Amino acid sequence: MTETIKEIKHYFMTYRNGIVADTLRSAGMTCYRIIFGLNVPQLAEVSRRYQQSIELAQALWADKGVRESRLLAAYIFPPQEITFEYACSLVDDLMTNEEADMLCFRLLKRLDFAQQIVDHYKDAEAPLQHYCSQMLLRHIS
Repeated sequence: MTETIKEIKHYFMTYRNGIVADTLRSAGMTCYRIIFGLNVPQLAEVSRRYQQSIELAQALWADKGVRESRLLAAYIFPPQEITFEYACSLVDDLMTNEEADMLCFRLLKRLDFAQQIVDHYKDAEAPLQHYCSQMLLRHIS
């Protein structure tokens, strides 16, 4: 697993865009220690190099200091292995609207219980969880 993560970080460095990274930081995205500045098509390209894997996705999601790790995890999670409880734990762990968008688009909308997630968070007081619920509803409606 460690070698795979190193390889992924190498791809992040290859696609690194300092202008985008600086723009994101100056726009207030300060929750990450490292921002490589990859865009969605670049993340999709990196994701195509790897099979979906719960272990790899969990390792990437746990890397809270790196923006691209968290976003790439949404591509790598295998929907068939995600339970309602685990999906809720991902939603509860969101750090940014961008993560919510990616999680909804790449994973949550593919789950048989997506509507249950919407219902569970539709009245959430936490802004990110409420936002995620609304974005997921748009994807499944």
